[in-house]
Amino acid sequence: MAAAKADAKAEPTATGGGGGGGGGSFTEERLSEKLNKLSSSAASIQTLSNWCIFHRKRARRVVDTWQRQFNNATTDKKVSFLYLSNDILQNSKRKGGEFVNEFWRVLPGLLKDFYENGGQDGKKVVARLIGIWDERKVFGTRSESLKDILGDNPPALNSNSTTSNPTSKPSSVSKSSQRDSSPIIKKLTVSGMPEKIITAYQSVLDQYFDEDTALNKCKITVGVLEKMNKDVDEACTNDIQQVSSLISNLQEQEAILKQCIEQLESVDAARITLISNLKEALSEEGKKVGASSQSVASCSSRG
Repeated sequence: MAAAKADAKAEPTATGGGGGGGGGSFTEERLSEKLNKLSSSAASIQTLSNWCIFHRKRARRVVDTWQRQFNNATTDKKVSFLYLSNDILQNSKRKGGEFVNEFWRVLPGLLKDFYENGGQDGKKVVARLIGIWDERKVFGTRSESLKDILGDNPPALNSNSTTSNPTSKPSSVSKSSQRDSSPIIKKLTVSGMPEKIITAYQSVLDQYFDEDTALNKCKITVGVLEKMNKDVDEACTNDIQQVSSLISNLQEQEAILKQCIEQLESVDAARITLISNLKEALSEEGKKVGASSQSVASCSSRG
Protein backbone atom coordinates (compact mmCIF):
# COMPACT_ATOMS: atom_id res chain seq x y z
CA MET A 1 0.00 0.00 0.00
CA ALA A 2 2.89 2.34 0.77
CA ALA A 3 4.25 1.78 -2.74
CA ALA A 4 0.89 2.54 -4.31
CA LYS A 5 0.62 5.66 -2.21
CA ALA A 6 4.08 6.78 -3.28
CA ASP A 7 3.17 6.21 -6.95
CA ALA A 8 0.06 8.33 -6.59
CA LYS A 9 2.07 11.19 -5.12
CA ALA A 10 4.88 10.84 -7.64
CA GLU A 11 2.66 10.77 -10.72
CA PRO A 12 2.09 14.53 -11.07
CA THR A 13 5.77 15.41 -10.88
CA ALA A 14 6.67 12.65 -13.29
CA THR A 15 4.39 13.87 -16.03
CA GLY A 16 3.18 17.33 -15.24
CA GLY A 17 5.91 19.34 -16.96
CA GLY A 18 5.14 20.86 -20.34
CA GLY A 19 8.51 19.91 -21.80
CA GLY A 20 8.48 16.21 -20.91
CA GLY A 21 7.20 13.23 -22.84
CA GLY A 22 4.20 12.72 -20.64
CA GLY A 23 4.85 8.97 -20.79
CA GLY A 24 3.36 8.27 -17.37
CA SER A 25 -0.15 9.10 -18.54
CA PHE A 26 0.04 7.41 -21.96
CA THR A 27 -1.76 4.14 -22.53
CA GLU A 28 -2.89 2.48 -25.74
CA GLU A 29 -6.40 2.30 -24.28
CA ARG A 30 -6.51 6.08 -23.83
CA LEU A 31 -5.25 6.64 -27.35
CA SER A 32 -7.86 4.21 -28.69
CA GLU A 33 -10.58 6.16 -26.90
CA LYS A 34 -9.31 9.42 -28.37
CA LEU A 35 -9.15 7.91 -31.86
CA ASN A 36 -12.71 6.64 -31.52
CA LYS A 37 -13.82 10.19 -30.67
CA LEU A 38 -11.80 11.78 -33.49
CA SER A 39 -13.94 13.88 -35.83
CA SER A 40 -13.14 15.49 -39.17
CA SER A 41 -12.94 18.98 -37.66
CA ALA A 42 -9.63 20.82 -37.74
CA ALA A 43 -9.71 21.40 -33.98
CA SER A 44 -10.32 17.70 -33.23
CA ILE A 45 -7.45 16.59 -35.47
CA GLN A 46 -5.04 19.19 -34.13
CA THR A 47 -5.88 18.48 -30.49
CA LEU A 48 -5.20 14.76 -30.87
CA SER A 49 -2.10 15.49 -32.95
CA ASN A 50 -0.77 17.68 -30.12
CA TRP A 51 -1.38 14.89 -27.62
CA CYS A 52 0.40 12.30 -29.78
CA ILE A 53 3.38 14.59 -30.38
CA PHE A 54 3.53 15.28 -26.65
CA HIS A 55 3.97 11.51 -26.23
CA ARG A 56 6.44 11.18 -29.12
CA LYS A 57 8.69 8.94 -27.03
CA ARG A 58 5.89 6.37 -27.41
CA ALA A 59 5.82 6.86 -31.20
CA ARG A 60 5.85 3.15 -32.02
CA ARG A 61 2.92 2.40 -29.73
CA VAL A 62 1.06 5.45 -31.02
CA VAL A 63 1.48 4.33 -34.64
CA ASP A 64 0.66 0.68 -33.90
CA THR A 65 -2.55 1.74 -32.15
CA TRP A 66 -3.35 4.19 -34.97
CA GLN A 67 -2.88 1.37 -37.50
CA ARG A 68 -5.19 -1.04 -35.66
CA GLN A 69 -7.90 1.59 -35.37
CA PHE A 70 -7.44 2.63 -39.01
CA ASN A 71 -7.94 -0.93 -40.23
CA ASN A 72 -11.28 -1.14 -38.40
CA ALA A 73 -12.52 2.34 -39.35
CA THR A 74 -15.14 3.41 -41.90
CA THR A 75 -14.02 5.11 -45.10
CA ASP A 76 -14.81 8.62 -43.80
CA LYS A 77 -13.05 7.91 -40.52
CA LYS A 78 -10.01 6.62 -42.39
CA VAL A 79 -9.75 10.01 -44.12
CA SER A 80 -9.68 11.70 -40.71
CA PHE A 81 -7.02 9.21 -39.56
CA LEU A 82 -4.88 10.00 -42.60
CA TYR A 83 -5.15 13.73 -42.00
CA LEU A 84 -4.20 13.09 -38.38
CA SER A 85 -1.08 11.23 -39.53
CA ASN A 86 -0.24 14.15 -41.83
CA ASP A 87 -0.60 16.64 -38.98
CA ILE A 88 1.57 14.54 -36.67
CA LEU A 89 4.23 14.01 -39.34
CA GLN A 90 4.58 17.66 -40.31
CA ASN A 91 4.44 19.13 -36.82
CA SER A 92 6.67 16.58 -35.07
CA LYS A 93 9.64 16.74 -37.44
CA ARG A 94 11.28 19.71 -35.72
CA LYS A 95 11.22 17.76 -32.44
CA GLY A 96 12.63 14.54 -33.85
CA GLY A 97 12.15 11.86 -36.48
CA GLU A 98 10.36 9.28 -34.34
CA PHE A 99 7.01 9.56 -36.09
CA VAL A 100 8.52 9.80 -39.57
CA ASN A 101 10.23 6.45 -39.10
CA GLU A 102 7.27 4.77 -37.41
CA PHE A 103 4.63 5.95 -39.88
CA TRP A 104 6.85 4.89 -42.75
CA ARG A 105 6.52 1.30 -41.51
CA VAL A 106 2.75 1.26 -42.04
CA LEU A 107 1.66 4.06 -44.38
CA PRO A 108 2.78 2.72 -47.78
CA GLY A 109 0.69 -0.45 -47.47
CA LEU A 110 -2.31 1.32 -45.95
CA LEU A 111 -2.24 4.08 -48.56
CA LYS A 112 -2.09 1.54 -51.39
CA ASP A 113 -5.08 -0.36 -50.02
CA PHE A 114 -7.09 2.82 -49.43
CA TYR A 115 -6.23 4.14 -52.89
CA GLU A 116 -7.54 0.94 -54.44
CA ASN A 117 -10.59 0.45 -52.22
CA GLY A 118 -11.53 3.91 -50.88
CA GLY A 119 -13.46 5.12 -53.91
CA GLN A 120 -12.81 8.29 -55.87
CA ASP A 121 -12.62 10.47 -52.76
CA GLY A 122 -10.11 8.03 -51.28
CA LYS A 123 -7.96 8.29 -54.40
CA LYS A 124 -8.00 12.10 -54.19
CA VAL A 125 -7.05 12.10 -50.51
CA VAL A 126 -4.14 9.70 -51.06
CA ALA A 127 -2.93 11.61 -54.13
CA ARG A 128 -3.04 14.92 -52.26
CA LEU A 129 -1.18 13.59 -49.23
CA ILE A 130 1.50 11.98 -51.37
CA GLY A 131 1.87 15.30 -53.21
CA ILE A 132 2.21 17.21 -49.94
CA TRP A 133 4.74 14.76 -48.49
CA ASP A 134 6.79 14.80 -51.68
CA GLU A 135 6.71 18.61 -51.93
CA ARG A 136 7.77 19.09 -48.30
CA LYS A 137 10.18 16.13 -48.23
CA VAL A 138 8.45 14.68 -45.18
CA PHE A 139 9.94 11.24 -45.86
CA GLY A 140 13.01 12.52 -47.69
CA THR A 141 13.84 10.62 -50.86
CA ARG A 142 11.53 7.78 -49.79
CA SER A 143 8.54 9.88 -50.90
CA GLU A 144 9.38 9.01 -54.51
CA SER A 145 8.35 5.39 -53.95
CA LEU A 146 4.92 6.49 -52.73
CA LYS A 147 4.16 7.87 -56.20
CA ASP A 148 4.09 4.28 -57.49
CA ILE A 149 0.83 3.85 -55.55
CA LEU A 150 -0.87 6.31 -57.92
CA GLY A 151 -0.08 4.20 -60.99
CA ASP A 152 -0.20 5.53 -64.53
CA ASN A 153 -3.54 7.33 -64.18
CA PRO A 154 -3.65 9.31 -60.93
CA PRO A 155 -6.85 11.24 -60.17
CA ALA A 156 -7.03 14.69 -61.71
CA LEU A 157 -6.29 17.35 -59.11
CA ASN A 158 -6.41 21.11 -59.52
CA SER A 159 -2.95 22.61 -59.92
CA ASN A 160 -2.92 24.24 -56.48
CA SER A 161 -5.10 21.80 -54.58
CA THR A 162 -2.54 20.34 -52.20
CA THR A 163 -5.06 20.28 -49.40
CA SER A 164 -3.37 19.99 -46.05
CA ASN A 165 -4.14 20.12 -42.37
CA PRO A 166 -4.67 23.39 -40.49
CA THR A 167 -1.36 23.06 -38.66
CA SER A 168 0.70 22.34 -41.76
CA LYS A 169 2.64 25.00 -43.61
CA PRO A 170 0.29 26.92 -45.93
CA SER A 171 0.09 26.16 -49.61
CA SER A 172 -1.96 28.06 -52.13
CA VAL A 173 -5.41 26.51 -52.50
CA SER A 174 -7.56 27.45 -55.46
CA LYS A 175 -11.26 28.23 -55.17
CA SER A 176 -12.09 25.21 -57.27
CA SER A 177 -10.24 22.90 -54.87
CA GLN A 178 -12.18 24.38 -51.98
CA ARG A 179 -15.38 23.23 -53.70
CA ASP A 180 -14.21 19.62 -53.58
CA SER A 181 -17.04 17.14 -53.16
CA SER A 182 -15.65 15.74 -49.91
CA PRO A 183 -16.91 17.67 -46.84
CA ILE A 184 -13.96 16.41 -44.83
CA ILE A 185 -11.50 17.87 -47.31
CA LYS A 186 -13.42 21.16 -47.26
CA LYS A 187 -13.06 21.41 -43.51
CA LEU A 188 -9.31 20.84 -43.71
CA THR A 189 -8.53 23.41 -46.39
CA VAL A 190 -5.63 25.63 -45.42
CA SER A 191 -5.91 29.42 -45.40
CA GLY A 192 -2.36 30.28 -44.34
CA MET A 193 -0.76 31.38 -41.10
CA PRO A 194 -3.87 33.20 -39.75
CA GLU A 195 -5.82 29.94 -40.00
CA LYS A 196 -3.07 28.09 -38.14
CA ILE A 197 -3.20 30.60 -35.30
CA ILE A 198 -7.00 30.69 -35.18
CA THR A 199 -7.21 26.89 -35.08
CA ALA A 200 -4.55 26.64 -32.37
CA TYR A 201 -6.26 29.34 -30.31
CA GLN A 202 -9.64 27.66 -30.71
CA SER A 203 -8.09 24.40 -29.52
CA VAL A 204 -6.93 26.16 -26.33
CA LEU A 205 -10.33 27.78 -25.80
CA ASP A 206 -12.12 24.46 -26.30
CA GLN A 207 -10.14 22.96 -23.42
CA TYR A 208 -10.74 25.68 -20.81
CA PHE A 209 -13.63 23.72 -19.32
CA ASP A 210 -11.56 20.52 -19.19
CA GLU A 211 -8.74 22.41 -17.50
CA ASP A 212 -10.99 23.91 -14.81
CA THR A 213 -12.63 20.54 -14.21
CA ALA A 214 -9.26 18.79 -13.95
CA LEU A 215 -7.85 21.38 -11.54
CA ASN A 216 -10.92 21.15 -9.30
CA LYS A 217 -10.73 17.36 -9.31
CA CYS A 218 -7.04 17.56 -8.40
CA LYS A 219 -7.77 19.81 -5.42
CA ILE A 220 -10.51 17.49 -4.18
CA THR A 221 -8.34 14.40 -4.65
CA VAL A 222 -5.38 15.98 -2.84
CA GLY A 223 -7.72 16.76 0.06
CA VAL A 224 -8.91 13.15 0.13
CA LEU A 225 -5.32 11.86 0.09
CA GLU A 226 -4.32 14.20 2.93
CA LYS A 227 -7.19 12.84 5.00
CA MET A 228 -6.18 9.29 4.15
CA ASN A 229 -2.69 10.03 5.47
CA LYS A 230 -4.17 10.33 8.94
CA ASP A 231 -6.13 7.11 8.58
CA VAL A 232 -3.35 4.88 7.26
CA ASP A 233 -1.29 4.41 10.44
CA GLU A 234 -4.37 3.76 12.53
CA ALA A 235 -5.79 1.29 10.03
CA CYS A 236 -2.53 -0.63 9.73
CA THR A 237 -2.40 -1.23 13.48
CA ASN A 238 -6.07 -1.68 14.33
CA ASP A 239 -8.29 -2.68 11.41
CA ILE A 240 -7.32 -5.00 8.54
CA GLN A 241 -10.72 -4.54 6.90
CA GLN A 242 -10.20 -0.79 6.87
CA VAL A 243 -6.82 -1.30 5.19
CA SER A 244 -8.55 -3.05 2.29
CA SER A 245 -11.02 -0.17 1.98
CA LEU A 246 -8.20 2.38 2.04
CA ILE A 247 -6.32 0.54 -0.71
CA SER A 248 -9.44 0.55 -2.89
CA ASN A 249 -9.99 4.24 -2.24
CA LEU A 250 -6.34 5.03 -2.95
CA GLN A 251 -6.51 3.23 -6.30
CA GLU A 252 -9.64 5.18 -7.18
CA GLN A 253 -7.99 8.51 -6.32
CA GLU A 254 -4.89 7.51 -8.29
CA ALA A 255 -7.05 6.86 -11.38
CA ILE A 256 -8.67 10.29 -10.98
CA LEU A 257 -5.27 11.97 -10.71
CA LYS A 258 -4.01 10.22 -13.83
CA GLN A 259 -7.08 11.34 -15.75
CA CYS A 260 -6.56 14.92 -14.55
CA ILE A 261 -2.89 14.82 -15.53
CA GLU A 262 -3.82 13.63 -19.02
CA GLN A 263 -6.31 16.48 -19.43
CA LEU A 264 -3.83 19.07 -18.18
CA GLU A 265 -1.09 17.72 -20.46
CA SER A 266 -3.44 18.04 -23.44
CA VAL A 267 -4.16 21.67 -22.51
CA ASP A 268 -0.44 22.28 -22.05
CA ALA A 269 0.34 20.79 -25.47
CA ALA A 270 -2.33 22.97 -27.11
CA ARG A 271 -0.82 26.09 -25.55
CA ILE A 272 2.67 25.08 -26.67
CA THR A 273 1.39 24.71 -30.23
CA LEU A 274 -0.30 28.13 -30.09
CA ILE A 275 2.88 29.76 -28.76
CA SER A 276 4.93 28.04 -31.47
CA ASN A 277 2.56 29.28 -34.18
CA LEU A 278 2.65 32.82 -32.80
CA LYS A 279 6.47 32.78 -32.71
CA GLU A 280 6.55 31.49 -36.29
CA ALA A 281 4.17 34.26 -37.40
CA LEU A 282 6.23 36.87 -35.54
CA SER A 283 9.40 35.60 -37.19
CA GLU A 284 7.81 35.74 -40.65
CA GLU A 285 6.54 39.28 -40.07
CA GLY A 286 9.94 40.31 -38.71
CA LYS A 287 11.58 39.14 -41.94
CA LYS A 288 9.05 41.11 -43.96
CA VAL A 289 9.72 44.24 -41.89
CA GLY A 290 13.45 43.78 -42.42
CA ALA A 291 13.00 43.41 -46.18
CA SER A 292 10.73 46.47 -46.31
CA SER A 293 13.21 48.53 -44.30
CA GLN A 294 16.00 47.59 -46.70
CA SER A 295 13.85 48.57 -49.67
CA VAL A 296 12.96 51.91 -48.07
CA ALA A 297 16.60 52.58 -47.24
CA SER A 298 17.65 51.68 -50.77
CA CYS A 299 15.02 53.97 -52.31
CA SER A 300 15.94 56.80 -49.92
CA SER A 301 19.63 56.58 -50.76
CA ARG A 302 18.89 56.77 -54.48
CA GLY A 303 16.56 59.73 -53.93
